[in-house]
Amino acid sequence: MPDTMLNTKTTILRMPITNVFGQGDYSVTLHLGSEKSPVNLLLDTGSSTLVVKSSTYQAVLDKKLTPSTAVQEVNYGVGGWNGPVIYTNINIHEHCHHCEHPQNIAKNPSMNLSDAPVALVHSAKQSKTFGAADGILGLAYHHLNKSFDFSDYFTEHNIHPALSYPWPFSDEVSENLASFKKLMWKYPEHDVTPYFTLLEQQQLSANKFAIYSKRSAININANNTDKTPALELAKDPLNKGLLILGGGEEQNDLYQGEFQSITVEHDVYYNVDLTSVQVGTSNPITAAPLDQKHRKGYLTNAIIDTGAGGIVLTADIYQQVINDLIAYNSNFAQCLAPFKDMSAQLTGIDVSELTLSEWPTLYFNFVGEAATTTSAEIIVQLACKPETYWQINTPNNNKACFRLLSQLPQWPNQSIIGLPLLNNYYVVFDRSVDKTGVVKFAKQKE
Repeated sequence: MPDTMLNTKTTILRMPITNVFGQGDYSVTLHLGSEKSPVNLLLDTGSSTLVVKSSTYQAVLDKKLTPSTAVQEVNYGVGGWNGPVIYTNINIHEHCHHCEHPQNIAKNPSMNLSDAPVALVHSAKQSKTFGAADGILGLAYHHLNKSFDFSDYFTEHNIHPALSYPWPFSDEVSENLASFKKLMWKYPEHDVTPYFTLLEQQQLSANKFAIYSKRSAININANNTDKTPALELAKDPLNKGLLILGGGEEQNDLYQGEFQSITVEHDVYYNVDLTSVQVGTSNPITAAPLDQKHRKGYLTNAIIDTGAGGIVLTADIYQQVINDLIAYNSNFAQCLAPFKDMSAQLTGIDVSELTLSEWPTLYFNFVGEAATTTSAEIIVQLACKPETYWQINTPNNNKACFRLLSQLPQWPNQSIIGLPLLNNYYVVFDRSVDKTGVVKFAKQKE
């Protein structure tokens, strides 16, 4: 639906976000249920489910809660969970410094959903997937938000009440996610409408949102330590950002110049076509198309993912980027060597080993939005500065981490374009354009 056709009651919310609870990934505060319980949820355009730790959101106190017969399971590649689908009220409001006073929520611009779907994670072990955050706010499309109706299972096993909440499964049944997934697929499947899609369908928000961020890892400077409380770290301007719900281009204090638009090829993930990656003035490294065997499930060779604290490149691109960096300056080899191992992200290297001014800009080239369907293919080039593909003062003061990663062993040849590139831009996810939308990038205002 074009924005001009939306109800005049639609609201634009400018929400503070922080990267502290997600250890680099950004979270926003929502309020759930009759008690308006505050939950810090990671912003993730690489998934679609709104999922919350049951230990944080006290469902038993929620007078608005309606249970269902549905269950969900999601595996993010580096962790996962399963749990019941319940329905309750969700409130998001503009001024989170009032979060500790629920009675003040109604005084500020807000968006309120009734009977909205929420997945609950009962397992403390599975809740570790979210770090110090309380869950995830998936911002992708409905195809990734599958649930399964267990009505028949509950009847077959004489489970009363015949509902998924309270969670009726033993740890033996539910903790093994692979076997639980096989069990789910025996029962009817249907998509759950994601949170942001509900906001747009109920004309509370225009069909777009935007993200402004500075870092992909927590900034721990000389005044802080790795044991500094999260709320104190969250006061650092470099650990802050903004989520704009229902808007984008009108926030002209956040960006400068014109937007460049990348076409979203499918409404599953924010699927895009990556054509090449370039290290400084080196020859572009061609990005191969997605393998045919993976196209049904993964669709394109890259996705834009706000829930990724690094840029995950296919193995061949990653290795050539490393080769080109070392060819650019042989001294870089010493800095890069530790990051062959993922565990180096937990220790970093000494900042004294790194001179960022010597490192080149990386360029990512994507298929852009054509003016017309008959126009020639447009290539959009986005720059990733050394200051963002390296993160300084993380995981501790005077340490540094390299935020480019090689693909996970079980992942297809699909690059995940995460925060280190997005940190260079003000990014608008405009889902109202054509059928599947565009992602717009403009340089952040100095």
